[in-house]
Amino acid sequence: STKGIASTPRVLIDMKSHHAILVPHIGVLVALVHASGGLALVQESVSTSASARDTVLCPSRKSFFERSIAIASSCISPNAANAKEPSSSVVKPFAPVQALLPATRLKVSIDAAHQLSSELASTSDKSVQYETLVKVDSVLSNPPKLFVAEKLQQRTSRPMAQITTGVSSVDKEQYQRNRADLSIPDRMAAMLNQADVERQWGMLQYAESKREQGNQMRASFNYYTSQLQFADSYSLTASKEEKKRMIRNDELPTLSAVITSDLDLRDLYRNQFLTAIEDAQAEVSYQLKQPRESVDVTDVVELINQAHTACTKWFGLIPAQDVQDALEIVMRE
Repeated sequence: STKGIASTPRVLIDMKSHHAILVPHIGVLVALVHASGGLALVQESVSTSASARDTVLCPSRKSFFERSIAIASSCISPNAANAKEPSSSVVKPFAPVQALLPATRLKVSIDAAHQLSSELASTSDKSVQYETLVKVDSVLSNPPKLFVAEKLQQRTSRPMAQITTGVSSVDKEQYQRNRADLSIPDRMAAMLNQADVERQWGMLQYAESKREQGNQMRASFNYYTSQLQFADSYSLTASKEEKKRMIRNDELPTLSAVITSDLDLRDLYRNQFLTAIEDAQAEVSYQLKQPRESVDVTDVVELINQAHTACTKWFGLIPAQDVQDALEIVMRE
């Protein structure tokens, strides 16, 4: 088991040089794809737990994740033995179905808003558009209770946030490999840097807990992500030539690199959703203050479509059967 792996520092990969860049961040995770589409990772067996954390995305990061990263799965050691041939059965990272219920309740609400936005786009009658906007406003302003029987997990408290946290055995092995060829002074410097990264991770966890307290929608996404389970191996879908080149040049992704990408993608979709839905709420409120004959629903429709698309992509990273099971439970409530 590799519980505690969430305390690993963030690692980004330069897609041209394949050099790993350490960035202090909370994170854990899963699948990396070569920009050319030659490398993909797919999950096989499960053993690793992840912890939720926040991702702050600038435009360049956003483009990087959407264009260069694709999901498929999980935690590994950086050697050829772990780079298995692709199997026909891909198992996505998963968490208990109960962990998906808060986000599923949110999805049902957003699906309803999206249906109303489709009605907005299908008519040019200003009076009808205004009445539909009132319904949209009701849905967006009165979201369902997302946490019913579920309880948010206790995060790091402020006094404890500065204390260096433990790391998983897998991460410790990775850190030890990274320091193996360093001189004694450099090893000491690397250990101090590692401790600082973990301290910053604790502070990020605390900051995320504060954001969750003020935003149940954000908390519903994180509630599932924090309970994800990941595999301990991956498969390459690259050509034989590309595989040989990567192995020969020691360019297979390291554990930390693989661990970062999946949660980054999930957080990207979460953040896109939260931004779009907040803007949609503001736009609907503004339009309802206008005279009926002056309402313009263009932006409302676009923003709700963006939110719905981001939500759909986020759920697309979850096993379909789990999504169906969670939906059935929520619809019976």
